[in-house]
Amino acid sequence: MAELRTLSHGVRLFVDPMPGLESAAIGVWAKAGAIDETLEENGVAHLLEHMAFKGTGKRTARQIAEEIESVGGYLNAETSYQRTGYYARVLKGDIELALDILADILTDPLFDEGELAKEREVVVQEIGEAADSPDDAVHEQLQTLIFKDQSLGRPILGSVESVRSHGRGRLRGFMDRLYFPGNLIVAAAGAVDEEAIARAVEARFPKVNAAKERPARPSPHYVGGLAADERDIEQTHIALAFPGVSARHEDAYAMRIFAEALGGGMASRLFQTIREERGLAYSVYSYAHSYDEAGILGVYVGADAENAVLASELVRQEMEGLAENLTEQEVERARAMLKSTLLMGLESPYGRADAAAGQAFTFGRPIPAAEIRELLERVTVEDVRRCAARSLNDGKPAISIVGPADAAAVEKAVGAAH
Repeated sequence: MAELRTLSHGVRLFVDPMPGLESAAIGVWAKAGAIDETLEENGVAHLLEHMAFKGTGKRTARQIAEEIESVGGYLNAETSYQRTGYYARVLKGDIELALDILADILTDPLFDEGELAKEREVVVQEIGEAADSPDDAVHEQLQTLIFKDQSLGRPILGSVESVRSHGRGRLRGFMDRLYFPGNLIVAAAGAVDEEAIARAVEARFPKVNAAKERPARPSPHYVGGLAADERDIEQTHIALAFPGVSARHEDAYAMRIFAEALGGGMASRLFQTIREERGLAYSVYSYAHSYDEAGILGVYVGADAENAVLASELVRQEMEGLAENLTEQEVERARAMLKSTLLMGLESPYGRADAAAGQAFTFGRPIPAAEIRELLERVTVEDVRRCAARSLNDGKPAISIVGPADAAAVEKAVGAAH
């Protein structure tokens, strides 16, 4: 079983060999995301991710792209609320090249003013694209409602105003505060050799600030509320959220089973009731999202304006039904779906590396698949019903609407118990 180890400079390393593969995924993850930003820094974590590829002391942006693609590799990055990851997919003979590029962009970025000016406008276009997509806009508006006036409630991309205010000093300040060895994890999976990667990581990351303490994160709390963007479009998009549990909570896996039974697949209650039986929506689903210190139960439905209130009523009814009459068969089906999703994800080298890094940040170690399966097996019908009752009763819903709708009627339908 692959294990997490700490190297001499404080960088943690996880290497997970997958026999029979000819390729590998390798990445560097920083425990640095949008949750770590101040109000003035909103969007800086994401802009920093963009700028990392725009040139270093020894490579131009073009050289970075050409070097990785000359060996048939793929380089990318992503920013979330809790972390930022920079990763590559390469053939097994090119792992050290990939690591050299990743280490270079994270230890010696130029943040050239000309490149920064261009990239700020690229992100502004990205913000505009998200705003023009109703199913993106409805979820961003929902996040703001759930965690109002908190860093977890601000958009990862930032606002047009905040992004245009970010200069080199702000990027370097954020990086200096959070991109130090003890706050980084290098994870690799596939056709990999642990000792060779360990030697390469030791050589390529500086032995400075190894004992630096990570700044404390804010403790987010659920708020809830209503927001409606009544833009003139064909369909009404409704995203709902109810209180959930954190990733470390004892009911974290029960909450995931609840979300799966509610609206996770074609056999789920929401899909059967709203789409199959009533024909009210093409897309309807639910999900459980857990951060380190907070969590939500989310639901999305896209319907004609005339059906928005009825669809919302049915969401509430099905949640109440799960709290009252959830069956063992539904729990078993949801459990099977989650286990298969877990195992299929582990067939991907990148999926393994990304999951291991995230688990290490949250739990202090990667969680073996067998342990996760066991935790899922322990969940009972009573556990799931308790999660349903908690979501219904522990706080007012967050209701986000984009498109034509009677917002007050939707609010009444969703929050009847409040």
